[in-house]
Amino acid sequence: MTRTLLRTVGTLLLALTLLTGAAAAAPAVDTDDATNAVGPPGGLPDQVPDFVTTILELIQEFLTGGTDGSLGPGVSDAAGEAGG
Repeated sequence: MTRTLLRTVGTLLLALTLLTGAAAAAPAVDTDDATNAVGPPGGLPDQVPDFVTTILELIQEFLTGGTDGSLGPGVSDAAGEAGG
């Protein structure tokens, strides 16, 4: 009985220590800057070029069955226009 009680108390102390340590290790967020803390640390990435949108639209059209041919030539054309 004593060994079981000691094991239970030890487990509870370990769990309490881990939970308290995790809460203490978490960075404190100032409530005034809470909106600035959301998102990537460097801000949002730049907008993708127009040809990327064109390629994604071609892929979506192909997947929905809107194109009877191959996807390759359309993607090559869109990517080739971006290269100059």
